[in-house]
Amino acid sequence: MSGANTNASKIFPSGFRDFDTGFLFSIGANQPISSSMSFSVLLDLGYYYDSYDFKYIIDGNRVTENYQFNSFLIGGYARFNFGFLSLGAGGGAKIPGSATYRISGYEMVGRYRFSFGDLSDIFESAIIPYLRFSIDFSIFNYLLIGVYANYDFPLYFQHNNYMSDVLVNKDSISAFDIGIQFGYYLNINFNRNYY
Repeated sequence: MSGANTNASKIFPSGFRDFDTGFLFSIGANQPISSSMSFSVLLDLGYYYDSYDFKYIIDGNRVTENYQFNSFLIGGYARFNFGFLSLGAGGGAKIPGSATYRISGYEMVGRYRFSFGDLSDIFESAIIPYLRFSIDFSIFNYLLIGVYANYDFPLYFQHNNYMSDVLVNKDSISAFDIGIQFGYYLNINFNRNYY
C-alpha cells in the first residue's frame, strides 16, 4: 500500500490509496557472527512501479492527480540474520525510465506520458532517493516472506516548468509505502575445502 504527500516536511501520509509493485535481484556477501547469527551486505538491482495519488477540493469540486513511475532501482542493503529472522535496512535511487500523469475533475481532464528527459524538465531532479526497512522470515532455509516500509524522498517541482499551467500541486511529491515481499534465497559457499 502506498500513500503520497504534497508536503515535503511530512513523512507519513494521511491515507494509503495506491499499490506499488516491483522485483529485485540482490547479490552480496554474508559473514557469520556465530552459529545462529550473520551479517549480510547486498547490492539491489531491479524494477519498481510507483503510483502517487492526490485528491483536492477546488471550488467545491473534487480533482485528482495521479503520477505513475516505471523505474530502474539500484541500492545497497544491510541485513542482520538471527536464525530464521532477518532485520534489514538500506537505500538507493529509483531512476524513472518513463512516467504517466493523469488529472481529472472539475474542468480538468488530461493524460500525459513523460520520458526521463521530460521529468528532468519538470522536477529539480528526476531521480527518486529512497530508504527501505524490512523484517523477513526464512522458510525451509531458501524461501523468504517479509514485511517492509519504504520512504521515497520528495521530488521538487521546478518553478515555471512547462506543465505549470496543468499541475494542481506545484511544490513537491513524496511517498511512504508498506507491504509484503517474497523471495528465494540462494546461498553459495565459496570457502569450501577440497582435500
